[in-house]
Amino acid sequence: MAHRPRKLTAKSPKPNQPYADATQDIPPKPPDNKQRGGWLSSTLAIAILFSSAGLVIVFTWISIVLIWNPEQAGWVNKFLPAWAQIPLDNNEPPQTLPQIQNQLSQQKRIAGETLALDEGDNSFLLPVFQQRPNCQSNCREIAELRIYQRSQDSKLRSQPEKYYRLATQFPVTGLEEFLEDSTAERQDANAPLSLSEVKRFEKDAPSPGVWFYLRGQRQQGTNANAYGYIVYYNPVRTNLQQMLTWKSPSGQIPKWQEVTGGGAKELVIDQTVGLEPQLQVYQVKSVKLYLNPIQLEAIDLKPPAFKNPAYQNALLIARNGLWTPAFEWLQFIQKQHKKTLPATAKAQIDVIRLHSQLTKTQAAKIWASPSQQVLAELIDGRWGKALKVFEASPQNVQEIATLLKADKGRLWNRTVAALQVNPDRPEVQAWGALIFAVQQGEGRANSWLKTQPKISKATLTYIQGLLKRLNADAV
Repeated sequence: MAHRPRKLTAKSPKPNQPYADATQDIPPKPPDNKQRGGWLSSTLAIAILFSSAGLVIVFTWISIVLIWNPEQAGWVNKFLPAWAQIPLDNNEPPQTLPQIQNQLSQQKRIAGETLALDEGDNSFLLPVFQQRPNCQSNCREIAELRIYQRSQDSKLRSQPEKYYRLATQFPVTGLEEFLEDSTAERQDANAPLSLSEVKRFEKDAPSPGVWFYLRGQRQQGTNANAYGYIVYYNPVRTNLQQMLTWKSPSGQIPKWQEVTGGGAKELVIDQTVGLEPQLQVYQVKSVKLYLNPIQLEAIDLKPPAFKNPAYQNALLIARNGLWTPAFEWLQFIQKQHKKTLPATAKAQIDVIRLHSQLTKTQAAKIWASPSQQVLAELIDGRWGKALKVFEASPQNVQEIATLLKADKGRLWNRTVAALQVNPDRPEVQAWGALIFAVQQGEGRANSWLKTQPKISKATLTYIQGLLKRLNADAV
């Protein structure tokens, strides 16, 4: 078969393949508008960023000036509308002390004695008093505390008189609660308890700074109950801080003393009632707050700071008033766990020791009254010695029965706590039965005795003999 010759045709280029000389006549592509806009956006963003940072710096500086020296920030108000004016209450012209006193007198207030805040007489605290309305006696009460600082104005510094600038005003209000005795009635029960005295802690107070106590007093029967505030002056921040309220049924002023060791002083508030010691102990602790960088933290016995059954039982009886037995137990525990006992647990032990010192001293005294002797012995956990006083004479039985009948739970709680940690205590069981018999009858006391998990027949017979004697001798 003969082959036909093929007809040759020109091959067309592929669609995506340009001719070799096709690009020679195309002009270069102009710059993209998006790139130009990106440069403008970046430049604008950088400018805004720097201006924002500048505003932040300016406002931060103004804030610092307002805190440290508000007088210098008065110019800001020139640029603010009336509704946005910054109040500058302390922006008063510097005055001499007589001028300050005269100004307060015109305001129907009374300037108290100044309390120096430094040795150079460059600053002082001034209590401001006012008269209580409708008052017959002791009518002066503290209305506010003021801090004055020596003016730094060079013209005023050259004057013979000292000029002072008002740095801080701290309003003082009376206590809203009747702290001395919540059950007591008083004629002006709706009126806050006024404060009439402010004093500086001159001895043992921690530094830096200055500590003050504000005090009021109210007579309650034979007791002069005291109450008030603890206030701290921070010389760096130039402010006054109310730390806590306090009360003392015996009229004792709070004091600083070393309780936990290490050289640091704690604030001790004595709330003892009669022979029942009650001490509140506070430690100074740092906190991350600019204006108030410290606080007073109570050393509380609950919860126990050491996870150990014996330690927890010791704190249980301490919380129920058996301070000396608890401390003696804790001393043994402390020797066993000397390396693992946390600082908070050691602080709890120190507070218990402080109470134990008081109850030991009371129990060691010779009391004229058998009931007072028994009370002191029982508070210190001397159950056996207290029983000997009870058994000494029929007269003792009568007087002690009256004491037990008047118990509001303090002695009973001690009995229950002691038996909870150690039920095999015949002398404690005896006092529990005596309290039960005086308050609820001999039958109930015998029923209670039979519920005790560890009581021998000999102990039961002995205690029942005490109960019969109680009924025979007590009135």
